[in-house]
Amino acid sequence: MGNRSDAPQEIELKLELEPETLDKVLAHPLLQAESHDNPVTQDLHSTYFDTPDQGLRKAGISLRIRRNGSRRVQTIKAARSSSGVALARNEWEQEVKSDDPDYTLVKGSVLKPVMELRESIQPIFSVTAERKLCNISYGTSIIEVAADRGKVEGKDGTRSFEELELELKDGTPTDLFGLARALSTQAPLRLSFKTKAERGFEALSDEAPKRVKADAIILKRRMTSAQAFQVISASCLQHLMANEAIVRAAPEADAVHQMRVALRRLRAAITLFKTVVEDEQRDEIKDELKWMANLLGMARDLDVYIGKVLEPAQARHERDVSYRQLLAEFQERRNRAYQTVQETITSPRFVNGILVTAAWIQAGRWVVEGSKAARQRRRQPVSELAEQEIGRRWKRVLKRGRNLAELDPDERHQVRIEIKKLRYAAEFFDALFKGSSAKNRKRAALKTLEALQETLGELNDIAVGSEMHTSEAEAALHQEQLSRVNELLTAAQAQYRALGRLEPFWRT
Repeated sequence: MGNRSDAPQEIELKLELEPETLDKVLAHPLLQAESHDNPVTQDLHSTYFDTPDQGLRKAGISLRIRRNGSRRVQTIKAARSSSGVALARNEWEQEVKSDDPDYTLVKGSVLKPVMELRESIQPIFSVTAERKLCNISYGTSIIEVAADRGKVEGKDGTRSFEELELELKDGTPTDLFGLARALSTQAPLRLSFKTKAERGFEALSDEAPKRVKADAIILKRRMTSAQAFQVISASCLQHLMANEAIVRAAPEADAVHQMRVALRRLRAAITLFKTVVEDEQRDEIKDELKWMANLLGMARDLDVYIGKVLEPAQARHERDVSYRQLLAEFQERRNRAYQTVQETITSPRFVNGILVTAAWIQAGRWVVEGSKAARQRRRQPVSELAEQEIGRRWKRVLKRGRNLAELDPDERHQVRIEIKKLRYAAEFFDALFKGSSAKNRKRAALKTLEALQETLGELNDIAVGSEMHTSEAEAALHQEQLSRVNELLTAAQAQYRALGRLEPFWRT
């Protein structure tokens, strides 16, 4: 599913491997017995070009010249909005005679930045790889399998990597994911959205990787509900895996938080489109995503407790030995929780779970279910579904949020969860609501929802804190937090009333 383009495109699935596991995957019988031709081994040397301030990268364009023996190929790739989990990019390839870009071959308005910046374009990094290449028949498709063992040459040395690229030459995405899942039985294959160009830019950077927030999702009103779900879900998976790579390298608190946000957003999307994606796998996928989020949760809860309760109290209790012991104890607990996080995200269950989820999103049973009702649900314009679902969630928040002061902590937490779901839906469908009036109403609604969610979050943190303290020092700190409850409840009630006075922004 996706929009057509006149530009040539490649549809490929990128899979990252743990070090020293590539040969194990290449030994799979599918790659030994069913290739259409004899495997080819290539020694590739790619030079990437850009301006000193990375002008092409900022324009969403990569320019490289790849040398294989005496043959040189100039490749330009232009980013486009993802329509699914597999990468789909506009790509132009031409054979060239030298190691310098040939700008006479650059044509098309989308490549205008290449021509505008050509005077300052220069080599910026190189990628070398030993590639084993073969075409295999799988299902009804022909798939090119490229296995790369490579390294990126950056200013601070080299970075090694191993990856598979499965490119659909002819056939269906269902077979593309089917082959990936079959090969993953040899060794875990991690879904990857990282291009070799991105690996190179990472090698150039002096800064440690920082948490990645979700990109804006661009939907069009003419999209079907099925197409919209795949766009939204692909964005959630990219958000998740970008932060997973950071956490794998080092226990970065904000990146763990963003992983949880990505998992929550993906589960919210499945719920939002639950009638569209209904099949026997749907609930299993949601349960597995919940397992992932829960295993990340302890580290996040400890981060919040340390950051919002213990550290702010440091100045008042700096001479208190019991407080210092308490802080050290929770910091140690957090370290152990992060160790669990890193073990979890490298486990076969987590790695394969992401791949299974990606396969279901792009090529699950729900995509091809042949009943008339299923086809109608898939084809429903996303603009219609958006109005129905946001309206329904809005009413649920208003209903559950009545009498906030009288609700117990668990009930208030449920209101907060409903607000999150409503905000996710509004973010997913943001591009569908056009016109200054709708945008102003939406901005006011999101601002009020965010404020109410934040207030209820602080109340929930206090409630969670009551379950965490086991010492006199913790109990004393908790009493300080409890003194804020009435003030927070008053604020929450005012925010709820403001929400009730707002005009709907989602009705056309």
